[in-house]
Amino acid sequence: MQNTTFKSLLLAGVACLLLAGDAEARRGYVRTREGKVLEGHLRFESNVVVIADAAKALRAEVGLTNLAALGFDSAVEEDALMADGSGRLPWPWQEVDVGSVRRAGEAEFRGGVFRVRSTGTNVLADGDSFHFIHKKVGGESELVARVLRVRSDDPWARAGLMMREGLGADAKHVFVAITAARGGSLASRERAGGDTTVALDRAMAGSHWIKLKRDGERIAVFASPDARRWRVVERLTLPMEDEIHAGLAVVGGHDGAVAEAMFERVEEGASLRNRAYVPQVELKSGSMQSGYIERMDDTAIYFDAMLRRAPLSTHGVALVRFQPVPAKLAPVVAEGRRGVLLVGGEFIEGECGGIANHRVTVNSVPLGLKRYDVNNEVVAVVLGKRAVLAQGLFEVKTTDGATWLARGITLDREGMVLHELALGARRIYLHEIAEVRRAS
Repeated sequence: MQNTTFKSLLLAGVACLLLAGDAEARRGYVRTREGKVLEGHLRFESNVVVIADAAKALRAEVGLTNLAALGFDSAVEEDALMADGSGRLPWPWQEVDVGSVRRAGEAEFRGGVFRVRSTGTNVLADGDSFHFIHKKVGGESELVARVLRVRSDDPWARAGLMMREGLGADAKHVFVAITAARGGSLASRERAGGDTTVALDRAMAGSHWIKLKRDGERIAVFASPDARRWRVVERLTLPMEDEIHAGLAVVGGHDGAVAEAMFERVEEGASLRNRAYVPQVELKSGSMQSGYIERMDDTAIYFDAMLRRAPLSTHGVALVRFQPVPAKLAPVVAEGRRGVLLVGGEFIEGECGGIANHRVTVNSVPLGLKRYDVNNEVVAVVLGKRAVLAQGLFEVKTTDGATWLARGITLDREGMVLHELALGARRIYLHEIAEVRRAS
């Protein structure tokens, strides 16, 4: 009995020493080729995985030849939403009632959510009445938000995004909105004091993402249920002054009705990245690297400098996805014809001239030189066909969302070196590894 206790204490002490002496150890699991699963803190030696758990008095080693899979526990991400307990609108947003209203509107901002109340009656005909959370923007501008809810006893109460030439009731504008119980709507006034054109869109029902994109006189309207895949609602030509007002608009409905709307993930800028879907670069070998792309030329794809990722040679790239590819269009992409797949389903065949300033250039025989916004107009850029190669011995998933297929891997104290099917040797550090699996 004493010997057993002594042995347990000795093993626990060894495990504690192991963990204390190696800050790189991470919590995870190992599955051997015989099916045995070991859990604890993992670290690598020369082609050996060391597992230690002081609570279980465990210390074990699994050689690379006996490794079926391993994975690390993911870290809990902190919520980055702003949480100002005062409720004040964040700078530079301001609020105003446009037109005549029965009672002044209200707005507050808490936990990253705008809550807006309005008694405005409509955005219609030659004069408007609504509450507006706005800021001044100039030149190219993109505005996006998720409308969480719209509450009112009037089913036609509306909340959405607006770009407006001025704060007068009869100003030029475009307004995409979600109604309380009638789906979506799009309103626009092409000249000051003129009539307002209104179109309905039943697909924009309930909680929904909406987006306005201004580029010169052109304004594009987008909608999405999940912010991953966007569709074009409408494209308008609406000349306005260079400096306009952009923001959140809420209409109460009939006279006396009060609407309360909630918006989250509100963002405005010259060009906005898709926060819900990080671009994926698929190699001809089947490996996949994810990350926001700074630029692409004839030789390589360069990622955002903040990501600190090595460039990828375009010679080994099959395609770049900027949105999920719809199943019905997957065969078009799989053909490997060079070109660009657009959000409307059109495939523009041609030689890709690179990506710069969030636009891809494609030289198409029937259309000539064309440029498309990768953040809004493009589903995928196709550079070639995925090669038919022998299946890799290992599949390595990293914390940045990449998946690497490797002919083999070598373990050391820093992490691993994998031999990717198309790119050759690549260093992956221990803190970057999410999961490793031996291909069946």
